[in-house]
Formats: sequence, C-alpha cells, structure tokens
Amino acid sequence: MSFWWRVIVALLVGAHGVGHILFLLPLWGMADWGQSARSWLLGEGWLAKGVSSVIWIVAIVGFTAVAFGLLRQTDWWRTIAIIAAAVSTLGLLLFWASPPGSPVVSALVFNLLVLGALLIFHWPPAVELAG
Repeated sequence: MSFWWRVIVALLVGAHGVGHILFLLPLWGMADWGQSARSWLLGEGWLAKGVSSVIWIVAIVGFTAVAFGLLRQTDWWRTIAIIAAAVSTLGLLLFWASPPGSPVVSALVFNLLVLGALLIFHWPPAVELAG
C-alpha cells in the first residue's frame, strides 16, 4: 500500500473512531443528536450507561490507535482494528433503535467493511504495507 493510500485509510479509520462521540455524548446527556441511549437488552439505567460508555470509549481509542498504527506500519494495527470493529458493532446492535438513524447504519457498514477487508479478503497484504 502506498504512503498516500495509508494516509487516506488512516484518516478514514480515525474519523470513524472519533465519530463514536455521536453515541457517547448523548448517553452522558451532553448532547441530543437522536441517538438511542436505551438498549433493547440492558434498558437505560446505570448498567446500560456503564456498559455502553466502555464500548464507545474502546471504539474511539481503538480506531484512533489503528489510524496511528497503520501510519507507522506496526504489526498490531490489524488486531486492534478487528477488536474495535467488533466492539463497535456490539454497541450498535445493543442500542439499535427502530428505525435506526443514519449514523448507526453508516457506522455498522464501516465496521463490516473493516471486518470483511481484514478477515475475509486479508487486505491489505502484509507485503503491500511496506511499499
């Protein structure tokens, strides 16, 4: 993967990570962007807020770390990307509202693209990362 492709992918992944603030701040009552702060499984009490706070913080930190790891061509960025995408997907599914908002759908699609690229298509090949 060329330097510029790495930069573009890192920016997209980092922006996706920071975008999880759209889910975290409404949960804490700091904003109201229409995101659900109620889980169909956990309800909306302290358990739901605690679990989802951890989920969204892990997603934010994880995807941000992936962006830096990808830019620096570390060995660990793929593992962290898989974990961050899985955790984010879990959070999105736990707090799924009907109908889901646009940020929920786009975040889920991005997570599935990350998981598919890394787990199914093994993209980018490790050989290309050095280029």
